[in-house]
Amino acid sequence: MVAFDHLVIHSSDPKQHQEMFSNFHNLVGVPGGRHELWGTYNYLAFMKNNSYIEWLGVEDESVANQSDNPLIRQTAKARHNNIEGPIQFALRVSDIDYYINYFNEEGIKYEGPFPGSRRKTDGSLLEWRMLFPNLEETNQTLPFLIEWSGEGNIPNDVALINQTPFSTIEVNTEDVETYKRFLTNDLKLKETSDNIYQLENGLLKVQQGEGLKAEFDHITFQLK
Repeated sequence: MVAFDHLVIHSSDPKQHQEMFSNFHNLVGVPGGRHELWGTYNYLAFMKNNSYIEWLGVEDESVANQSDNPLIRQTAKARHNNIEGPIQFALRVSDIDYYINYFNEEGIKYEGPFPGSRRKTDGSLLEWRMLFPNLEETNQTLPFLIEWSGEGNIPNDVALINQTPFSTIEVNTEDVETYKRFLTNDLKLKETSDNIYQLENGLLKVQQGEGLKAEFDHITFQLK
């Protein structure tokens, strides 16, 4: 089943913003790592039910601007436009090749898969792949799919996992019906009630409007 993986927050200072968040909510945050090939770096807060929050910043603007990775391009654009806050989210799948084959069969456009990796503090290599579906009939940013190697992006020290769970990701879009068709037809998500889709570890809502809203229990992130 498709799960919510993580919320991407563009930040001009990921370390500072993660620490402010952690201090305010009395939660644990950790350095993520540097993505030298993308010109970015991140800080993280691991949450309950196998989810996390990522504060993503640009370290090398020239590298980020030339990246072919849609998430990095989006982050570089947010930096250029001085937009800070949640800009994207990832949905976790166990077999990304299934979606590649399905998208090819159905003529669904996408970019990727893009491989990623970083060295963890224990010296082990964390690897993942990302797939970015897109729709010609809408300019709405769609979530990307991510597949992790091994056990995934889980800290070795369980004390670094906060007990606050992911609850809901809300997409506000001007084209609700097109977005719903994408979720139902392309990602095979089941609409459990009006504009609400069940994920493995929470809910995905689609509303009329603009921007993202994410809820981790009592904590809310929103970009308007």
